[in-house]
Amino acid sequence: MKKSTMIFFLLSCFMAAIAGSGEKPGYKKDVMKAFELRMSGKVDEAKVQLEQVLAKDSTNAMAHYEMARLSFYLLTGGGGTSLNDINGHINKAVASDPGNVIYAYYHAIIGFMNAYMGMEMGQEDKLKDNVIEACKRFEKVILIKPDYVEPMLYLVEIYGQLPKEMGGDSLKAVYYADKLAKTDAYFGARARAALAPQGTDLVKFWEDQIALNGRTPELLRQAGIACLFKDNAEQAEKYFAEAMKADASQILLMLDLGRYHVMKVMQDKELAATELPLAKECFEKYLNTKPEPIVPMKAYTLGLMARTAMFSGNQDEVNKLMKEANALDKYFSKASGAPGQLLFEPPDKTCHHYFSFFSPF
Repeated sequence: MKKSTMIFFLLSCFMAAIAGSGEKPGYKKDVMKAFELRMSGKVDEAKVQLEQVLAKDSTNAMAHYEMARLSFYLLTGGGGTSLNDINGHINKAVASDPGNVIYAYYHAIIGFMNAYMGMEMGQEDKLKDNVIEACKRFEKVILIKPDYVEPMLYLVEIYGQLPKEMGGDSLKAVYYADKLAKTDAYFGARARAALAPQGTDLVKFWEDQIALNGRTPELLRQAGIACLFKDNAEQAEKYFAEAMKADASQILLMLDLGRYHVMKVMQDKELAATELPLAKECFEKYLNTKPEPIVPMKAYTLGLMARTAMFSGNQDEVNKLMKEANALDKYFSKASGAPGQLLFEPPDKTCHHYFSFFSPF
């Protein structure tokens, strides 16, 4: 083969690879910069950065994916976006790069978010169709990556928790639970727990799993969460402490425990004197961890502390904490639940974070 022919062949392969990835050369670093800006609390600057990329290349899949995540972040932080904005960008990301499992996974999660928001808004006429569409998206993710356990667990929960008239399907739930059991022991146990009959003692279930498989941080976490649902916060904290000692990333459990104490006050204001100091202690423990929490989570936690101070009637403390939170990131999440951690993974990384649409923890 002549040298000129070889060069042409290599260039053709390179251009085909770029076209297949849904990205154009030179833009990845710009999208990564936008992600880094958002992670440092500079959300407006991140948005401008992404808009500049999309103005040059309206089909850039990674830029649309990151814009979808940024738009979702703004939605939870009162930034003036909507689900339509999020849907528009993630739909364009998967259209430009349909084989990319990163975009497909987020596309599926937003698909169920559409259904979930429809449930909240009482849009009964669209609910089943939205659920079916979300499940199709999760199934597509598994076609791209057959060993991707998180999409399978979503399908177990959605098919298993919802009634048939809302898109539930008990047979499909069992099918995906069986697949999970063969793929991953821990996620197989999560699937069995999700499908357990009402009234099942899930504390015992997870303690049995610990006895069989060892005191792994994931199993300890689930045992602790099960304790919270039985209002045994003291035992939950013991499990959480052991999980965090084994795996420092489990420090997020302090937010779950703190939120639990706040929820107790929301249910009974007379518990404020005992529960709010416990909540504050949990939030402070999270903030004081090393290395420091990322900026969006630090601001979110300060916002939680401000809410706690509000229940105490300490307006000066509320103002102080909100000022600190806004100085870090004015668009920090105002939702009661902690932000999904898949918002904070780099846009070129396959995410393995899972949050349940059916559980507060």
